[in-house]
Amino acid sequence: MIEYRVIKSRRTFSDNPITVRKDEKVMCGEESNEDGDWAGWIFCNSENNEGWIPKEIINRSGDIGFILEDYDAREFDIEVDEIIIMDKTLNGWIWGAKKGDPFTKAWTPLNHLEEV
Repeated sequence: MIEYRVIKSRRTFSDNPITVRKDEKVMCGEESNEDGDWAGWIFCNSENNEGWIPKEIINRSGDIGFILEDYDAREFDIEVDEIIIMDKTLNGWIWGAKKGDPFTKAWTPLNHLEEV
């Protein structure tokens, strides 16, 4: 179990993050800048929402994509010195839980954390 300490506070930008299920069809749009801070993401429209999805979990053909695994774009609001316990990393983000609340999972950007 790897723990990270928050070194820079951050508030989420989305009140309604995209959630997609395996085999769901999405419309693929803009790709993130491969040379920027957030490489490896595609902006997608699902039946009910829109948002950034990691391209590793999209089987894409042109503008159409099918999701390869369940994905939830929920992000934590974070404050300096909070501890995040990592489940996995993907494209500059950590999916995990805040210490003391193992059942609530969300994403946190790696550039706001340092390994403990």
